[in-house]
Amino acid sequence: PSVVWAGYSSLILVASAHLRAWTVQVSTEPTTRIFPRRWIDATGSKVMDQWNAAARAVMGLLVFHPGVTQAQLRWRLRSVYDRQEVNEILRYLCDAGFVSVRGEGLLPANDEEEGRLSLFVGSRHWYQA
Repeated sequence: PSVVWAGYSSLILVASAHLRAWTVQVSTEPTTRIFPRRWIDATGSKVMDQWNAAARAVMGLLVFHPGVTQAQLRWRLRSVYDRQEVNEILRYLCDAGFVSVRGEGLLPANDEEEGRLSLFVGSRHWYQA
């Protein structure tokens, strides 16, 4: 990609020429770089137990707090997941129909938009996430 969203304390648009500072090299032949995530191991493979735990953490919050804003969700998960991890999980859950987003703005949201995006359980059953 030409540009990607990065940043942990705030959302930053990064040109592909500068991705080296935001990624981790997991292999040299061929050269493979990935974004660091809790559910990615040292070989670049997804650890499904960690991925499922993150998805369930988000869905659990939405079941018990429907309409929570993205800012509130990120705040509640801050001790375990960083901004980019929450964004990645939300993007997956929205694309899969587990989460619906209402309000102004798009995912990933910047600091201002996060307070205007309300999250709800989507059309798919939450327990299948």
